[in-house]
Amino acid sequence: MTETKLQSAQALREACENAEKRLKAEPGGSQWVADIAKFIDWFQNASDEERTSEEFQRKLWDENPVSAIGQGSIDISTVIDDPEFRRWSAHALSVTFEQDAISRRKHIEVAVKRLRSEFQSRLPRIPQLKMFRALAIAFPHDFSTVADGRRVKAIYREIFGGRAKRPVPCHFAIMDRLTEVLGAPSGNSSDLAVRMAIPWGLYEQFVLSPDEEATEEIVSPGGDTRLIPMPAARRRRGLTVIANGLQTILGALDFIEDGVGKDELIAHLRTLLPNYKDSSLNVTIGVLTSELGLVKRDNDLLVLTDRGQALLETQDPSELADWLLTRVLGLDMALVTLRDEGPQAKSALLATIKRCNPGLTTNFAPSAMLSWLKSFGVVEDSEGLLVLTDVGQQWAERIHWNPPVLEKEPALGDSPIEPVPDVPSSASIKLPEIEGIISAIQSKGHFDAHILSDLHAGLWSDDQRHFAVLTGLSGTGKTLLAREYGAALRPDGGGVYHLSVQPGWYDAGAVLGYVNPLRPDAYVRTGFLEFLMKAVDRPELPFIAILDEMNLSHPEQYLAPILSSMESAGGTIDLHQEGDDFDGVPRKLAYPRNLVLMGTVNMDETTHGLSDKLLDRAFTVEFWDVDVDAFPGWRKTDLNSMTLDRTHTVLKELYAALRPARLHFGWRTISDVLGFMRASRTTDDETAVVSSLDSVIYAKVLPKMRGDDSQRFRAAIDETKDVLARHGLHRSSERVEELREDLFATGTARFWR
Repeated sequence: MTETKLQSAQALREACENAEKRLKAEPGGSQWVADIAKFIDWFQNASDEERTSEEFQRKLWDENPVSAIGQGSIDISTVIDDPEFRRWSAHALSVTFEQDAISRRKHIEVAVKRLRSEFQSRLPRIPQLKMFRALAIAFPHDFSTVADGRRVKAIYREIFGGRAKRPVPCHFAIMDRLTEVLGAPSGNSSDLAVRMAIPWGLYEQFVLSPDEEATEEIVSPGGDTRLIPMPAARRRRGLTVIANGLQTILGALDFIEDGVGKDELIAHLRTLLPNYKDSSLNVTIGVLTSELGLVKRDNDLLVLTDRGQALLETQDPSELADWLLTRVLGLDMALVTLRDEGPQAKSALLATIKRCNPGLTTNFAPSAMLSWLKSFGVVEDSEGLLVLTDVGQQWAERIHWNPPVLEKEPALGDSPIEPVPDVPSSASIKLPEIEGIISAIQSKGHFDAHILSDLHAGLWSDDQRHFAVLTGLSGTGKTLLAREYGAALRPDGGGVYHLSVQPGWYDAGAVLGYVNPLRPDAYVRTGFLEFLMKAVDRPELPFIAILDEMNLSHPEQYLAPILSSMESAGGTIDLHQEGDDFDGVPRKLAYPRNLVLMGTVNMDETTHGLSDKLLDRAFTVEFWDVDVDAFPGWRKTDLNSMTLDRTHTVLKELYAALRPARLHFGWRTISDVLGFMRASRTTDDETAVVSSLDSVIYAKVLPKMRGDDSQRFRAAIDETKDVLARHGLHRSSERVEELREDLFATGTARFWR
């Protein structure tokens, strides 16, 4: 798991202290905290009778200062009008359980389920923000001021790493962690308000990135936001229709929630869309990933983005509003027209959308857009005309700009062809000093300074081509090095893209996208293409792409346009032949001289060799040796000293025995062995320790033993058997003896017969 910037107690403590200082120093922040404290006092000092009153409930739900209103503008009057709900709410939000946090949080979980049920049965949408604001005032020890589910999950990931939980457990975990590093807050409402507001400061400082293509910006403490529209030329030109619209999306998201492989998702989509061919199902995955931003790839799995998780939890299409309004050409124009000019005939609205894109010659793309707006409950038919629903009115009110329109492209011959803009040389790219890079990387792992210096020099020895291949033993930290090198070049947290290469990538479409075969007016983008476009837009900053296990497919095939364009000054990457600009994607990109490509390579039966064409362009770093003593996990484990010493000795001796035959292991194996020893709950009983060690060596080290008869292989088997026998690992020793017998009998031996 990647360590985040806030994962250590010291880093989190310093970040919290800085966030508190900023809150108190900024007039808007200090007033916001004061308003929250005053509201907490108002709530806690109210009598039971006051809390059940309609006036009190309206103030709690509608005038709560914890966070900005945002989507909280959902009218819940029909719920508050019910005296039974008010009585239940007053009681449920007043139970504190004093110091019994476990009972209190069980009570909160039950109350949240009841609130969701109440709102779902009476309202068109669940008022998520209003609900979390009320919970924060009622239970200030358990909730932060970050009422938005997507944001609180982002903070959770920064503090804990890994995949975020649902919003309520995220709040609990965050507030508990702050107590661990800062101490418990006093019962004073002012101290409670500050503690509740600190996570918001962490969000602003560590989650929001100036280089991130955010859909909205923060304009005041507490979450007032303003959408950031994308220019017309970079927007999508339309949306692909999926049968059954929102219901199909929700069915797919529910299946994906815990992460699934692509083949698994295809099989599930067949049950949702039985009339779709496999090519159409692949396009559907593209809709979920590129068009709607609901799903992303995480190594070999497809997982939900924060937006996808929020949509699944709330089933409220308004979770997509920021994305669609700022990223899809013509959609904002349609809503502004309905908002400002009133109901429209469908034909008129289609014509309005088409005016945004002179390249549209049919109603296919605009009709698809209107289909989605209907599926999302944003527009509806009324007496033969299209009108905004209440939800649509809220979407439209968020559009504070004049919807952009594409300029008509000149006909061929009307104007000279503009050259592809040049990118500044690497000399003008802002790079940290090498000493700082080495220090930053070595703080995350034991890498020799000489190797790091050579890698940096090899990457930047050419003015345009910054390409390295990291090869060698599995588990030696190749991916860690690539990731930390990228983080050292970009300490702002942006500009690093991790691409897990998949088998079966036979052309550049897998990384650069392609024209949608089902919708010839649309381009299926990839995350890597978006990354390249960002690199072109910010030539003064380095952008680092990590191609993990790059030889699972032939890189000469899927990287062909990139390998060709990196060779010459002014080289370009051809993307399509559909005109200078197509669906927000240019016909070609200037090769970004600020692009750093780092590929990791393992050589085994599942991978492909690297051609001279690729090796001629890359700087190669080989990792075949690791220092067992320098593994950082030795210092971090909580194993008792006897277990730790025995494990360390056995692994070091096995490494020395296997190294001459190149059958040794890397840090990943050492980490797995330590993890097994910890999970097996070994005690000071030496017999139990030896038994556990025997099991994990058998499972993690021996399976890689294979080879033909040679002096080095025979010596490795003999020395390994001696090490195992000497330490009493009898099961493993017997298995190696079997390998030895096979070698002498047949001239070859392998663990897997």
